Amino acid sequence: MPVPDLLPRLLVAALLVTAPMTHAQQATDAPLPAPAAPDAEAARRAAEAAAAAQAQAIAEAEAEAEARRAIVAAEIARLAAAREARRLADAAVATCLDLAGPPSAEVPVSEAAQRALFDRLRDAFPACREAAELAPEAGGPLFHLATIAQARGDHRQAVALYDRAAAAGEGAAHTRLGDYYNFGIGPIRPDIDRAVAAYRAATDLGDLAGTTTLAFMHRLGRGVPRDPAEMLRLFRIAADGGYHFAQVNLAQTYLTGEGVPGGADAALGIPDPRAAVPHLALAARAGNLDAARTLAALYATGAEGVPPNPALRLRWTRHLADAGDPAAIAARAYLLEQGIGTPADPIAAAQGYIAALETGAVPPDALRAAGGARPPGWDRQTAIEFQRILQERGLYLGALDGIVGPGTLGAARALAE
Repeated sequence: MPVPDLLPRLLVAALLVTAPMTHAQQATDAPLPAPAAPDAEAARRAAEAAAAAQAQAIAEAEAEAEARRAIVAAEIARLAAAREARRLADAAVATCLDLAGPPSAEVPVSEAAQRALFDRLRDAFPACREAAELAPEAGGPLFHLATIAQARGDHRQAVALYDRAAAAGEGAAHTRLGDYYNFGIGPIRPDIDRAVAAYRAATDLGDLAGTTTLAFMHRLGRGVPRDPAEMLRLFRIAADGGYHFAQVNLAQTYLTGEGVPGGADAALGIPDPRAAVPHLALAARAGNLDAARTLAALYATGAEGVPPNPALRLRWTRHLADAGDPAAIAARAYLLEQGIGTPADPIAAAQGYIAALETGAVPPDALRAAGGARPPGWDRQTAIEFQRILQERGLYLGALDGIVGPGTLGAARALAE
């Protein structure tokens, strides 16, 4: 073959060798794709399981959170209920104490104060009973319920309630328990050791009535050594605390040496009438009429360090008379008649004598007892005014002569009766 003819054929062959493969050739000659992994289904299932587990975990977490929220809500509700119960209990206790007053074992200062106390307890009884139910740990309502039981004569219940009040820290309850064991009230047998222990507990808690009674125990040597110094110390604590009964008894010790062997002890400063005066004045101002009587008598006669003082005698006599004391009403009239501590006032004196007779507690022959066993004769003008009032009452038919004889005294007796 000639060379020129051969060249085109070689070129064609070269092109055939270097030309890209056709689609058919690619399909025939390319490597086959990798077959699917045999665990693909397992992986899918695992993914689904993981998703389900995650969903379950989320649900469980939400359930746990909801449970915690429920617990918190329940605790909040419980605390709220407890706060409300505490509020109601505190309110009940406050109402009881507002109506009945604070617990006190002190001797009432007067009969009127005693009546007022029982009136308050009667009014407070429902509130105190409710308070004892809502706040059984509160001593105040228990003390008042015990006092009501005591007044009714239910001494066993009273002691049980006083025991609970004492356990709650009420000093006055210890004092009342001490009284039960000291005096053997109702079915309670005397037990002096228990009484002293109760009074000491009351004293430690600051109860002035218990402190005063413990002072008396040392005065008498009852269950404790007889100890005037300890008696005075305890009386002073209670007197300084404002207890009228302690003030009067401390003053009496200063005046007469009562409770001190021989009635005197220089080391203790007994007697000392001047030291008695402020204690008597405090007690009298608090309403203790015994203190006022002692002051009136003290200023009438005087004592060492306390000279007679007509003005102060009149002052305390008036204090007693204004409180309704029959003897003091007559004594005030006598001081007005005689011009003791004040200018004489016959009209006021005669009116005072009439007022004393009208009490029914002062007989005619005791009208002028403030003048002593042998008082001076009647002031004439006072006697005339006295007769005039009796005459106006239709009781005296004699002359207004200022002579207080059988006719005047008979009329006075008729008025007193």
